[in-house]
Amino acid sequence: MGSPTLMSVRLLESRLRGASVSARVPFRFGIAEMVELVHVFLFVTMDIDGTRQLGVAADNLSPKWYTKDPGTSYRDDAAEMVDVIESACAIARQRGTSDCVFDLWYAVHEQARRDAADVAPLLVGLGVSLVERAVIDAFCRARNVSFARAVRTNALGISLGTLHPELDGRHPREFLPRRPLTRMRIRHTVGLGDSLTGGEGAGALRVDHLPMTLEGWIREYGLSRFKVKVGGDRAADLDRLGRIREVLDRETRGDYRVTLDGNEQLADVSALQALWDGIVASPETAELGRRIDYVEQPFPRELALSADTSAALSAWPRRPSLIIDESDDSLDAVARAIESGYQGGAFKSSKGVFKGIGNACRVEQLRRELPGGRFVYSAEDSSSIGPVGLLADLAVIATLGIDDPERNGHHYLPGLAGLPPRVCEETIRHHGDLYALREDGTVTLRIREGTIGVDSVAAAPFGVAWPCDFEDELDSAGSLVAALP
Repeated sequence: MGSPTLMSVRLLESRLRGASVSARVPFRFGIAEMVELVHVFLFVTMDIDGTRQLGVAADNLSPKWYTKDPGTSYRDDAAEMVDVIESACAIARQRGTSDCVFDLWYAVHEQARRDAADVAPLLVGLGVSLVERAVIDAFCRARNVSFARAVRTNALGISLGTLHPELDGRHPREFLPRRPLTRMRIRHTVGLGDSLTGGEGAGALRVDHLPMTLEGWIREYGLSRFKVKVGGDRAADLDRLGRIREVLDRETRGDYRVTLDGNEQLADVSALQALWDGIVASPETAELGRRIDYVEQPFPRELALSADTSAALSAWPRRPSLIIDESDDSLDAVARAIESGYQGGAFKSSKGVFKGIGNACRVEQLRRELPGGRFVYSAEDSSSIGPVGLLADLAVIATLGIDDPERNGHHYLPGLAGLPPRVCEETIRHHGDLYALREDGTVTLRIREGTIGVDSVAAAPFGVAWPCDFEDELDSAGSLVAALP
């Protein structure tokens, strides 16, 4: 598929470890409320051109995002996530030697899809993406090259034409920024259950040194970009949006932008149109409406890209900009969404790094070909946390040049809590621009005027600048899942 130089890439061994994490603030989105989860680390031993190299990737086993079956428990869902990760690892081991990292990823991607035809595509993608990220990490460490440089020089062997036929014969460096971002604004999530001010709900409590409310986060970190969840109940959504607008107007002095996230909770286009008409018509929300950049995944994934939905969008000429998220379950989903009336999609590590690079390049190609159009390729969160997952995620986002990505793991989850002390020490030592050591000894994200510094992340092999040799200090992921209630 087009490695620029012949190489040898082979996955020899894989181990799945984990840590249990309890939310500092419950996160309610769609049909789920996240109060605890298992955070997994995939450690792989690779043979890169005859040299053994450790690689690591990490992600949350997030509740009710990959599949939205209200009848299953979190333990059931987490066990299924572990199964797809281990299956992807087995496919990669059986693959043997590949000529480049991209070829290994694509072979695992295709085989995993064939082997799990009855499993939700997003769930299959989680397993494949963890293998992909761990292999990229091992490769960049073995070659002592940053992820951004590996992409620009195409050392990973990326074949854009395999991802999008329109990009055949082209290279990522033609479409991506010449240099990765070293600082970026973050887009703060406002969940369905989040307290807005200190006088309501959890806002009246204090569980640690971090803010508990939207008001508190803005005051402490100077935030100006926000992602607001809506729940599909028009009256309740309009009332809450009005109260959020009051907080944003007051605390940011009118300097803010917003995106809305439906998490599949609006039944169809008519439901979104009713909500949108209410937003722009009401004095309580009209100003907020003028500041909304786009609406993310309003419709259920099985309907979002249907012919009926596309026709209904075409019949609504003054609709807001729309992007997909949960419908982004195949290599061509974002391209199909644009053809169906959406403006684009969003990168998430769990959907795939190479897939994200292909989407970013295709969207940029369309911007150049159709300068009058509006195309969006954003970056969304899965409550990503360090010391590995968040940093690798940011390395990709910086390379793609995406400013104001959604980040919420630092809000809902307790930083690096629950990991061995040495992990915190190494993270601070190597990534002091991204993390801060607070007076109480905890390590948290360093946010200044609504931005984070990612210089150390962009310069590291794949986000993380230290060896991550803490595998033996963690439990097996399977045992952690088995212990869930």
